[in-house]
Amino acid sequence: MNTPAPFQNSGGDAEIEFRLATLDPNGNCTDGVVRVFSTLTNDARDNVKALSYWPSNKYLNIWVVKSIENTSGGAGFVVGFAQFPGGAAATDGVVLKYDFTSSIGTAANSGNVGRTATHEIGHWLNLRHIWGDANCGSDFVTDTPTQQGPNQSNCPNFPSITCNNGPNGDMFTNYMDYTNGNCQNIFSVGQCTRMNAALSSATSGRNNLWTPANLIATGTTGTPGAVCVPVAAFINKVHYVCEGTTITFTDGSWNGTPDTWSWDFPGGTPATSADQNPVIQYNTAGTYDITLTVTNSAGSNSYTETASVVVVPAGGQYSVPYSEGFESISFPGTEWAVENGGGNTWTQTGLATHSGLSAVYINNFTGNTTQTTDVFVTPTYNLSNVTQANLTFWLAFAARSASSTDQLKVFASTTCGQLWSIRYNKTGTTLSTAGLITSNFIPTAAQWRQETVNISSSSYNNKPNVRFKFEYFQGNGNNIFIDDLNLDGTVGLNEVLEASLALSVYPNPVMNQATVEFTLTEKNAIRIDVVDVLGRVVNTITETTLDAGDYQFELPSGLASGLYSVLLNVNGYTTSRKVVIQ
Repeated sequence: MNTPAPFQNSGGDAEIEFRLATLDPNGNCTDGVVRVFSTLTNDARDNVKALSYWPSNKYLNIWVVKSIENTSGGAGFVVGFAQFPGGAAATDGVVLKYDFTSSIGTAANSGNVGRTATHEIGHWLNLRHIWGDANCGSDFVTDTPTQQGPNQSNCPNFPSITCNNGPNGDMFTNYMDYTNGNCQNIFSVGQCTRMNAALSSATSGRNNLWTPANLIATGTTGTPGAVCVPVAAFINKVHYVCEGTTITFTDGSWNGTPDTWSWDFPGGTPATSADQNPVIQYNTAGTYDITLTVTNSAGSNSYTETASVVVVPAGGQYSVPYSEGFESISFPGTEWAVENGGGNTWTQTGLATHSGLSAVYINNFTGNTTQTTDVFVTPTYNLSNVTQANLTFWLAFAARSASSTDQLKVFASTTCGQLWSIRYNKTGTTLSTAGLITSNFIPTAAQWRQETVNISSSSYNNKPNVRFKFEYFQGNGNNIFIDDLNLDGTVGLNEVLEASLALSVYPNPVMNQATVEFTLTEKNAIRIDVVDVLGRVVNTITETTLDAGDYQFELPSGLASGLYSVLLNVNGYTTSRKVVIQ
């Protein structure tokens, strides 16, 4: 037991029990959880509450959000806040940061062991901080020692004496202190009395919560309620993967407990599953939807997540040197993906460019009114024979104030985007290329700056598949522009050979006939194979020795519809091209 011996007899049992509602305000079946997608989950305050408010004289509302706005002006982040009895009904309840809620999943390593909710619900039941929110202040409870202020440490040594409260000192294991949750385990008898008084008071309708009529209305009598139809949902923690990657999908269905699960995985192996948490392998490049249907005795429900999995060829799409000025590409498109956090997002523009006619930008001046994170992801690059790799881009951005929190990060991946490592990070005025501008920022030629992304290490050099993610957090700044992305490095002999071969297969996709074309700069032994998605050779077009020159071979007819690779081996070096047979 954490509680020091002198305080153990002070511990009380409030005899207050909490149950998840099984009936919503309209009398419909529920598991007590409402799931709402909104950008208000970032830097949340009372503005999130209208998204899923239930009458506070019948339910305790708890909103779980991604982050909470720090209104104190001090450093650090807020893990929760609550409304005392007597406040506005529409905002009555508790707000918790998601990774400090409960003690599993994202909160498993927080050290709070679920005590953030305990602390905040204590406020909701009219408990003050144990130090009274003042130096040696009063929390209006007689059996909690007066103390100097909050204990911020994991668990102080006993006794921790402040405000002349010896010999026993602070009751630092009290839930209403600021010690870590794994230190806390006591409400005092006086605190329990104060909480029960709040529940017996008509203030904010607390006394209605536990009436027999309300227990029936909310389905919290303790007797088994109706079986709810489950709402299908699942968790896929990866979006981009290489060919051949295995993904575990986790059932996240809610509102009712499913008895059966039926999954559809187009492009996956297996293509269907009845497991609750199936493991699926993706062997063929493409973009795939996922569908889950869940069923119990009350009914069934289906959910389809479009473009849930993007499978990328194991080899990079482009070689080095590479440059992109956003002139002729489709952005966003099949190669350049955009993930929108809300409001305006990355688009092509001709408003301002470093060179040429186009760049990409986000309109922050008139478009984004809330803090959001927007991402674009590049194609993949083959750096398998590249050293001293170097990625640069041109940036134009203006901070709107000295307190701007706008942030640009660039990540790199060698797993087709399944895992990312940060390689560039600039924030606020450091990110700005034009100082502080409060009007609509359209950069001049002098307001662009070339930025370098650190990818010179062996983690990225000589890797067959590297891609990049640009992640921008809008913190009430101005417009941001990016142009002229360049990737170069010291290219080995294989890349020189790759470029000189100029291997191509056309037309592609293939309806009837197709031609394999390449160039030899000197006499070489060559072999041309056609392989399927599993890497099996289904046809050898030729195996011979050829002089320098341009060559064409016909792709064999009679191949079944599907995706294949044409492999050209030149004196031990192999290059390939994908081809679709229709």
